[in-house]
Amino acid sequence: MKSGTPVVIDARGIVNRFGTNAVHEGLDLAVPRGCIMALVGGSGAGKTVLLRTLILLREPQAGSLKLFGQDVRGASAEARQRLRQRIGVLFQGGALFTGLTVLENVLLPIREHGAVDRRLLSDIGMLKIRLAGLPADAAHKYPSELSGGMVKRAALARALALDPELLVLDEPTSGLDPIGAADFDNLIRELRDLLGLTVLQVTHDLDSIWHGSELVAFLARKVVLAIGSAVELAHRDEPELRAYFREGRSLAFLPETQAARPHEAGSP
Repeated sequence: MKSGTPVVIDARGIVNRFGTNAVHEGLDLAVPRGCIMALVGGSGAGKTVLLRTLILLREPQAGSLKLFGQDVRGASAEARQRLRQRIGVLFQGGALFTGLTVLENVLLPIREHGAVDRRLLSDIGMLKIRLAGLPADAAHKYPSELSGGMVKRAALARALALDPELLVLDEPTSGLDPIGAADFDNLIRELRDLLGLTVLQVTHDLDSIWHGSELVAFLARKVVLAIGSAVELAHRDEPELRAYFREGRSLAFLPETQAARPHEAGSP
């Protein structure tokens, strides 16, 4: 991160424990404004726990947290609620209300928190649905009538409902085929550019990590062990990073591996 770059999330010395089990001990994380950052790590590294902490759904046992430059520590309930309204969240699996249509799901946070002329609600909801890449006729369908990819986009439309500055995605491409996942990654980049979003996503999708994210924050040893591009992390010497980025399926994404393929195949 360049010196002087404003940050949307600034977490310092975060401690998260469940009883005597420490998930994070002295964790630091800064998310630059306007970037797309992937939060990755092995199973049990505490990615979801950290995500819940950063979006004010969990109070850490220790540490400080600033969102949009505001210190969360000691903030009133009203101030915290205002901060939450600046964050759009796509929960794992979509978490849509099954008894509501797509449009009704999108309008729910606007009705609850948005100061909007009621006559404009439907138009605003349809705008969010189209921004998420859904056809207009999806608005009146129920989640059970949608494909997996359409559920993700409907949940994204709801995450965009209150015009957030920070978009948080929990496993956004899980369950999607490779083409659908790539399309979703491209959509997130387009929305970032169009709306000026900052994006933080938890993902295990190697395509998203290597091609859909500008920065990768790697969790291990109860802290953020390293932050950088996937290529930069792949050339670090820590054993956890070597195992994650230079072994198994990740090998196919290494630039040197890709460059060697034509030669190995006997191409001139």
